Amino acid sequence: MAPFDPSKLKESEVIELKEKFNDSAMKTLSGFINAKGGSLYIGIKDDSTLIAGGISDQAQQDIVNKIIQGLNVVPEVILHEMDGDEFLEIKVKHQRSPVSFRGRYYKRVGNTTQQIPDEELKVLFLEDEAWDTRNDERFSLKEINLDTIQHFVELAKNSGRISTEINAENIEQVLDQLGLRIDGKLTNAAIILFGKNPQKYFPNAVIRYARLKDEATIIADRTVSGNLFDQVYGAEEQIKSFISLRYEITDESFQRKDVWQYPLPAIREALLNALVHRDYFQVGVKTQIKVFDDYLWIYNPGKLPGSLQIEDLKKPHASVPRNRLLTTIFYRAGLIEELGSGIHRIMNAMKEKALPAPEFEEQGNGFVIKLFGDYQVITQKEWKIELNARQKKMIAFAQEKNSFKMADLSEHFDEVDSRTLRRDLNELVEAGIFEAEGEKRGRTYSLK
Repeated sequence: MAPFDPSKLKESEVIELKEKFNDSAMKTLSGFINAKGGSLYIGIKDDSTLIAGGISDQAQQDIVNKIIQGLNVVPEVILHEMDGDEFLEIKVKHQRSPVSFRGRYYKRVGNTTQQIPDEELKVLFLEDEAWDTRNDERFSLKEINLDTIQHFVELAKNSGRISTEINAENIEQVLDQLGLRIDGKLTNAAIILFGKNPQKYFPNAVIRYARLKDEATIIADRTVSGNLFDQVYGAEEQIKSFISLRYEITDESFQRKDVWQYPLPAIREALLNALVHRDYFQVGVKTQIKVFDDYLWIYNPGKLPGSLQIEDLKKPHASVPRNRLLTTIFYRAGLIEELGSGIHRIMNAMKEKALPAPEFEEQGNGFVIKLFGDYQVITQKEWKIELNARQKKMIAFAQEKNSFKMADLSEHFDEVDSRTLRRDLNELVEAGIFEAEGEKRGRTYSLK
């Protein structure tokens, strides 16, 4: 039993502090299980001070027995110690099937435990069965788009992830082999992936795009529909029509090179992530993309599945697919990987172009990815000077650092004379690309 300082604990969506174990504690555990899991600490006051004394083995066993009997789950119990006093950590994991306490279901909202409304509870029970595996008597083979099937089979054969013997002309064979037809009935996945008009059954399964100057000023507003293959290709082209493009001439061959405001691989991964991991049970909301002057905002219905947390995305993590059939089909087509690497490919694509790291956030009942674009592309039309190679590198450096001092710049460009750097820097400030704050040695610079 290693010492553990309880003052570091702050109540949140996954942490709760209680002085004693009671019905309120059981409700909290139910809320954790129905959300992302969490840790309930017993023997700690709201101000993070401990209730003096120890916790006997019998007391710990009594708590475990109450949890097993009241929630039908087996918790992990850890005894902690600080300055001779003991407190208990009770850890539970998220479960797919909702868990009740005395006939009522609870959830965590921030650092509070709330009863789940009836309508939301219905959705939770529906999600116990994956959306993409459900079927409907109304679905017919006549609604499947043969061209999309053939395109998929060609991609899958090229990627080596489907048998070369499969006949793309035989729709039934393809759907059966992919698990998209169960007992002769088409699944939701079959219609949303290969349907001629999936919106006949799933009207909100579309992507809405908007080009905005700011939150209140919409320049263009469009929608892309069709099956998911139509959407992923149509979406990428739509975004490209909204973002900026500049050109570079390579020194070696004098060939023109397109430089997009955002790396296209990052956009493609973000789109695939949105389509594959969307919560399709949320019928009243669409996948949304907002294109601003300096960043790209992608909102998808559905929080992170299971116990996955935002901080888990930035390190190696297991794949937790919400829609396993959709994930499998795009994997076989060679468009995604199944091992939870999509987020890392987005991050790497941004890093390779010296762009800021993407931001991830859960908003309401959805998930947001925010990409920040190439500043040279964004403001190219507004510049009053012809940028030299050093100044272009300075802009990339500023995007990575957010703010910096002259000493940081000199260290980064150690082969360039400081007077030359200062002249380049002053030109960028005068042109309105950089802004300076402070005086002399304390002065900091950042992109305006």
